[in-house]
Amino acid sequence: SGAASVPSRTTHGDGISMMQFRELTAGGESDNIAPDPLHPEIIYGGRVARLDLHTHQTHNIDPTIAYPDHQRRTWTLPLAFSPLDQKTLYFANQKLYRTTNAGAHWDVISPDLTRIDPGTPKNLDAPTAALHLQMGPRRGVIYAIAPSRTDAAQIWLGTDDGKVWRTNDAGKNWLDVTPAALTGWAKVTIIDASPFDSLSAYIAVDRHRLDDTRPYIYRTHDGGKSWQLIVSGIAASHFVNSVRADPIQPGLLYAATERGVYFSLNDGTRWQALQQNLPRTSVRDLVVKNNDLVIATHGRGFWILDDVSALRQLARDASAATRLFAPSAAIRLRPEAFSGTPMPKDEATAANPAYGAVIDYQLERATLGPVTLTIRDAQNELIRVYSSADMIVPGDAKTATAALEWQATPVALGASAGAHRFVWPLHYPAVVASASGNAYADGVWAPPGEYSVELNVDGTNYIQPLKLLPDPRAQLAEDAYVEQFELARQIEALQVQLAAQSGALGALQVALSARKRNDAQSQILLAGFQKKLSAVLGTEPNSNPSNGWWLPPKTIVSVRFIGGVLDALASAVSDSDAAPSVDVHTGLTQAKLRLPEVLAACTTLQSTELAALNQALVAAGESPMQLSAQ
Repeated sequence: SGAASVPSRTTHGDGISMMQFRELTAGGESDNIAPDPLHPEIIYGGRVARLDLHTHQTHNIDPTIAYPDHQRRTWTLPLAFSPLDQKTLYFANQKLYRTTNAGAHWDVISPDLTRIDPGTPKNLDAPTAALHLQMGPRRGVIYAIAPSRTDAAQIWLGTDDGKVWRTNDAGKNWLDVTPAALTGWAKVTIIDASPFDSLSAYIAVDRHRLDDTRPYIYRTHDGGKSWQLIVSGIAASHFVNSVRADPIQPGLLYAATERGVYFSLNDGTRWQALQQNLPRTSVRDLVVKNNDLVIATHGRGFWILDDVSALRQLARDASAATRLFAPSAAIRLRPEAFSGTPMPKDEATAANPAYGAVIDYQLERATLGPVTLTIRDAQNELIRVYSSADMIVPGDAKTATAALEWQATPVALGASAGAHRFVWPLHYPAVVASASGNAYADGVWAPPGEYSVELNVDGTNYIQPLKLLPDPRAQLAEDAYVEQFELARQIEALQVQLAAQSGALGALQVALSARKRNDAQSQILLAGFQKKLSAVLGTEPNSNPSNGWWLPPKTIVSVRFIGGVLDALASAVSDSDAAPSVDVHTGLTQAKLRLPEVLAACTTLQSTELAALNQALVAAGESPMQLSAQ
């Protein structure tokens, strides 16, 4: 529950589509929302309303309209779809209601399931106690609904006055399965039906209204006949708001408490903190969506722990030994293209997860030497090597040409004891940048397929397979990905050849610009050579290179011109998941024909023309050009 909002696409005047949150009109800030699992454009919320995101119309489908009676309520009432029969939606106050036709009709499928008299706790002040007594002997509501994930006829219910119920026949008969320890004013905040067993469930109980802030989580494996309190490891004052079972790994549980998040690898027998970088705040609920753990805080914040596959593997084997966890399949998603200046940071936001393959590993102790991580393809050919000894140079605001917040800083491999996470960005290394020592510069995209990850720790190798999947939204044949990759590598090879020459000519330009002109004769000689150098480079000398980007090169037989051609080809081939066009093939053929002429001009300038310049300078009594800076 919380402020009702939903992310949607909005297009601004500049035509850029951006993700925005906007208010929902189905329910208020205190109630639950339930997106229709069969119709994503339909949102149910509140007590109850149905919102159609296509028409933006909200329809009141109040379940109690056909049943006039005294309807009790509290700040939040439950609303939940059946995970098995996805046409079935449940709502509750003191009774349980069910609809199977989008709210056109609701059936009442339970009697009043609250306590006849929850009593009056001693810590309640007299005016409040008197107010509660005016409500009559029954004062509670059903606070938690948990349709079974293995049996469509089974439903678990919990009340805010300490009762737990179960039906095995879709509401015809109800069994009181309340744990013996539960009393009135003990709020069953969440019931989570086991993903694996119809007789297993977990409940979170909140007793802070009784000035009891201890944690309470109960589990049953016999349909509620017996319950066990399972809170060992949770801090004594961290009362529990929610408990959830991992949908993939039996025995892996998560708990949302008033002071953070916990997890258990052994079905709740022992809990450990999962705080990481979370603030100490009230976490009200959590859910496991695919491989990610998502939490909601009482501060109206959402946090995501990306990829819990390592926790799932720890639940199968909790050994602290050094290991490389089996990575989840990576999806080749592309970051959205630049969409203009970022929105002002009026509200706290977190960084998006890194794009790529999440690789988790664990070190039993700090390593003696560097940790290395190697990526190989299906033919065992080397793709990339990272090392914990790699130097990462942070951004410098004094020299940066763009705001540092737009620049992602890579995370180095960790070599200390404990758990570590690294993300391979699904690229080969950028050949030119890597040759100059930047191990984190990215080159061409790796195509979808089978890969392997190899972790080396103090001479011992740990190897796991990695599957790289295509973006499921991109309809592209497998051979088109291969064609993309092969063309990208061809273009990259041409760029490497050009970069070698442009680097040498760049050093020559630096030396020439720094050269003192002692007399008219040397000025003429150096100016003549500068003209030839500018023609081959395709640029004029400038104290600030950023000022000349808009000037076109004066000749197509120049480094800058052919570099622009290759950059355009690289973009056309690799910027999206699309089969390379006929024009791309034609353009690459033309680039291959023109590049040798440019490279020959570079060679001639550095050898023949530079030698002639130096001979003339010496004849004029000047020292020759020195290129030791190269």
